[in-house]
Amino acid sequence: MQANQVEFSGILIQRDALRYTPAGLPLIECKILHESQQIEANMARQVKVELAALAVGDIAKKLSQLELAQTLSVSGFLAQKSQKSSHIVLHICSLENI
Repeated sequence: MQANQVEFSGILIQRDALRYTPAGLPLIECKILHESQQIEANMARQVKVELAALAVGDIAKKLSQLELAQTLSVSGFLAQKSQKSSHIVLHICSLENI
């Protein structure tokens, strides 16, 4: 199996309404804003990125109760938004308020 694990922290800037899949699982989509300074080629670099994310199951319910502007730490994996889309989405597998 190839590695596909992401740890990401940032501010919750957008959260859609909780909805349910055809199988009855809760699902929610959101956007997380990350800003930091990273070292690249021995040089400091300012990083700012908005990452689309989604959560399914109990994590979706937990995410639906959070207020916007809360700082989060999440982990999960990257996947295409759909089979027909090349947009990348972080699938959240764990979530912690910071």
